[in-house]
Amino acid sequence: MNLYKSLLLGVVITFTSNGYSQELDETQTYNFTLEDCLQYAMGNSLQRQSLLLSEQSTEAQYQQSKKNKLPSVSASAGETMSHSGTNNSDIVYSGNVGVNASMTLYQGGNIKNTIEQNRLQSEKQKVQTSQYDDNLTIQILNQYLTALSCKERLNYQGGIMESSRQQLARGEKRFEVGAIIESDYLLLKAQYESDKADSLNSAISLENALLNLKQLMSMDPDAILEIQAPDTSTIAEMALLPNQSDVVVKAKEHMPDMILAKSTVEIANTTLEIAKSGRRPTVTASASVGTRHNDFENMGDQLKNSFNQSLGVNVSIPIFDRGSNKLQVTRSKIQQQQAELDLAQTEIDISRTVVNQYRATTLEYQRYLAYETRKDAYSKSFGAYQKRFEVGSLVAVELLQQQNNYINVLNEYINAKYSFILNRKILDVYTGEAMGF
Repeated sequence: MNLYKSLLLGVVITFTSNGYSQELDETQTYNFTLEDCLQYAMGNSLQRQSLLLSEQSTEAQYQQSKKNKLPSVSASAGETMSHSGTNNSDIVYSGNVGVNASMTLYQGGNIKNTIEQNRLQSEKQKVQTSQYDDNLTIQILNQYLTALSCKERLNYQGGIMESSRQQLARGEKRFEVGAIIESDYLLLKAQYESDKADSLNSAISLENALLNLKQLMSMDPDAILEIQAPDTSTIAEMALLPNQSDVVVKAKEHMPDMILAKSTVEIANTTLEIAKSGRRPTVTASASVGTRHNDFENMGDQLKNSFNQSLGVNVSIPIFDRGSNKLQVTRSKIQQQQAELDLAQTEIDISRTVVNQYRATTLEYQRYLAYETRKDAYSKSFGAYQKRFEVGSLVAVELLQQQNNYINVLNEYINAKYSFILNRKILDVYTGEAMGF
């Protein structure tokens, strides 16, 4: 049983002894690839569900604004009893019934531009959800690859720790027969304890990364999550990057930040047009039909004789509003100009971000190649030092120095490998490529 499984077993035993354990069949177990993690997160993220509700709200507002072009119709009916004097015969009953309709024929373009503005707001809300998806994808990528690097580090640390254990066992025998001095034996013992601590630290880091990953996916933190390592033999293919300028162009077309900035400009344009409509006349049409009665005698004839219809058109022309509309137009123009400046700045920021990401990806791949070569070299060198130590031609301090060098190179190799994969996949997020390995 490796250290990672031992650690998990220890945790289970500890919780069981304190009365907090659950039946094994009650604990949900997941074995996920990166694609599985992303799919689960998109379907269960609470924040994403909130964004989807906002999408529904803005879409409903857009649909409602389109109905503002239609007439409004209302019906009314009422009965009234009035009394004056002291006799009951002075009570008078009357009633009326009617249907009224009104419709705005022209409002200076306000209705049309409001519909367009609400449509843009609805589209913008969808892009904001897409922006959240990209950010969530990068966060999941980070934790997923962190967990994978910890798992890989645990694998080689297991081998290193076993080697240290064997070195300590041989050193103990040689110390007992006086073949090595006590300080060499204690150095071997200290190295073994240090290797155990490194393995425990990696196991804890793995658990923390998996916990963070479950939190990002809105998964039960008590669930058991196993992640599948990708085929890293395709790293060379991943390093085949398209032209940098092509990546920048594609990122500008895909990245939600750019789309949102453009949408903000379009919304500012419609806001300005709505403000300008306040200077224009408003034309409304109205129509009504109705009838009434004054008492209940011959009420049918009264309703028939009192039946009336009306049709009218009303024009309202703004003349003087103490500069209120002029101020609104000025503010809208400033908002429009600010939105255009923000768009230009966003384009610059995206170009800089993508170029930096592209260069970081290239650099991390070169670091990966360098440490891959160094890893192989230090592995062979460490193996040679082990053989020399076994035959007694090397003191412990020289062996352990070489072992630590090998461990350091292994750590750098793993860091470089997963850092390259992370940077490469972030480029894919920026350009809208399908996520996966």
